[in-house]
Amino acid sequence: MLTAKTLTEMLRDNVKKYADKPAFKIKKEKKFIPISYREFYDRVKCVGTGLLDIGIKELDHVGLISENRFEWIISDMAMIHLKVADIPCSGNSSAKDIYFKLNHSDSVAVFLEGEKQFVNFLQSPHPLPSIKNIVLIDKINIFADPEETPEWAIPIAFKDGNEISKKLERSIERCISNDNTILFLSPNAKDFLADYLENNKKKLPELVNSNLPVEFIKESLLQKSYTIDKEYNRKSSFRIYSFQDIEERGKKLLEQGDKRLEQIADSVREDDLVTIIYTSGTTAAPKGVMLIHSNFVHNVRAMPPVQHINENDIFLSVLPSWHIFERTAEYLSLTVGATTSYSKPFKQILLPDLIEEKPTIMASVPRIWESVYQGAIAKARRGSVIQNKIFDWAFKIGAEYKKAERTVNGSIPLFDREEFSPEEKKDARKTMIKLGWLYRLADKLVYKKIRAATGGKLRFAISGGGALLDNVDSFFDIAGILVCEGYGLTETAPVLSARNPEANIISSVGAALPEVEIKVVDKNDIRKELPYGEVGVVLTKGPMVMKGYYKNEETTAQAVQNGWFNTGDLGRKTKNGKYLQLVGRAKDTIVLRSGENVEPQLLEEKLLESEFINMTVVVGQDKPRLGVLIVPNFENLRALWEKENIIFENLDEAVKNPKIVSLFQNEVRRLISLENGFNSYETAMGIALCANSFSVETGELTETLKIKRFEIHNKFAEIIDSICG
Repeated sequence: MLTAKTLTEMLRDNVKKYADKPAFKIKKEKKFIPISYREFYDRVKCVGTGLLDIGIKELDHVGLISENRFEWIISDMAMIHLKVADIPCSGNSSAKDIYFKLNHSDSVAVFLEGEKQFVNFLQSPHPLPSIKNIVLIDKINIFADPEETPEWAIPIAFKDGNEISKKLERSIERCISNDNTILFLSPNAKDFLADYLENNKKKLPELVNSNLPVEFIKESLLQKSYTIDKEYNRKSSFRIYSFQDIEERGKKLLEQGDKRLEQIADSVREDDLVTIIYTSGTTAAPKGVMLIHSNFVHNVRAMPPVQHINENDIFLSVLPSWHIFERTAEYLSLTVGATTSYSKPFKQILLPDLIEEKPTIMASVPRIWESVYQGAIAKARRGSVIQNKIFDWAFKIGAEYKKAERTVNGSIPLFDREEFSPEEKKDARKTMIKLGWLYRLADKLVYKKIRAATGGKLRFAISGGGALLDNVDSFFDIAGILVCEGYGLTETAPVLSARNPEANIISSVGAALPEVEIKVVDKNDIRKELPYGEVGVVLTKGPMVMKGYYKNEETTAQAVQNGWFNTGDLGRKTKNGKYLQLVGRAKDTIVLRSGENVEPQLLEEKLLESEFINMTVVVGQDKPRLGVLIVPNFENLRALWEKENIIFENLDEAVKNPKIVSLFQNEVRRLISLENGFNSYETAMGIALCANSFSVETGELTETLKIKRFEIHNKFAEIIDSICG
């Protein structure tokens, strides 16, 4: 049982306990290299002391803009030991997003992962005078001679003899075609570029593969040229350091007996601020969630006994560390003395890493499991007719067997009664006996091969950050891969409830963690708690609830009343009161012109059961009927194109093809039907097919890949009017 009251105390205690055990594994030259608890903590102390040396002090706020990597957790823990609150942001954050978060949070410094993030910082729509220091985790590339290059940059030759270098030539071409590109040059390199452009005016359009006017090309390139020399820090409003330099500074000071970090760490208390995390902003501007030590400590104290997590576990890290779920998973691993291996959520990286590392636990989001599910289906469809039939037979048998098994062991959520009747359980046992040998055969032929792709030692995965689709949930349950869906929010650090290996109640988010209170209240009167089984707004109370929203007391007071945090989620408890099921967001509810209320998430999850549908958004606020925007799964549509001899020049033409539109109309009718439990006003739905996926870059998704409904409604207003009329 964890006795530490702060994250600093937790880490220091476990470094003593697990000193030489691997805390992390990182990839170097395609091999995982172990980093011990002692080595990790030594680097935390070095970076923290280095930050003190450049002027970072207690209670400062510092940005941390990077994806998941070992330096992220080092930087995070270093700042925590200094009582500095970090402001984590995605490595893909736009210039506008970076400005908003650094400015609103009153940050005085920022860690930037590399050149991409540095470019976006420089392109901030407004100045950030409060930022005095920048730490570059990866050094940037600069066209310069070595003697002109500052410590935090890597020199690249800008000329070959008297001619322009191939690398500079390619960079010029990229600079013209990409608005977000900046050329970093020394003064000598910039002079060389200016002369080159002037002397090659006539050939310039051909050289950069552009039809733009010559003078425009020339001026555009010079405007995108950013001059850097060894004296940059002396002349700039902010100073730049490499991560390596910060670590080396700290190491030297510690060798000289510097005790400042240790003294500050000794003074850390459970109500000290750890971080300000900005919410995704699906319905409004992002809010800065203030989380303190006791919020995180609750999660890392409560989860291990419930999930049976211990020092022998190996976590595979695939989510970005700025994601609250991944961050807490890494703290959790450190708490129990386990090991975290860093991977990426791309199949060409993830799948080999699963085989090599053979993790026992993986923190994940539904999108990862949806991709694995779709990949398994697509692979089966590429097989022979016999292989397809075996695959379909296996999952048909599996679905029937698992339903019976869950009826017997009580792992199906019930909302109209507390348990199945003796007769139902008796019939289910008979089904298990009847199908048992077929299920074992199906395991040998199909399921076993799917499990092998996870490395063979995966005890379970925890899925959070969104709803796990019922068909995906069922697929992995049948295949014997335990995916425990959990529930939480940034404001609750984050986990509130989770399924676990002993109580994996499918189609639910499990039971509340110890010390967490959850109640379901009337949507129109949150003072009224609803009976078990009825749908309402989910409220929660406990030591994991945030301190509040930064510089936003009014919104904090609205969200937290008498200690109860209003999650804004709609859900219901099972009839026995033990387990929670989510059904949507209160603010997402669609009210049709006729007055009917519709929860779009339920319809969207059902539609995503189609192998032909990749993304979907149900719309219709204040309209006569519902509509749905669908992004097709074009890979799975390929067989239809070939069979029906459908010819088109591009995807824009494809989504207008009558045969393809007809297919999706039939899919919507098949899935959203009275037989599947939907109301008549939910089954009348117009459709529109979208050629391009919704994405973070185009503004329809948040950084955590959640749908921005208000952006969708604005962007597709005319289409929505036409399909909902």
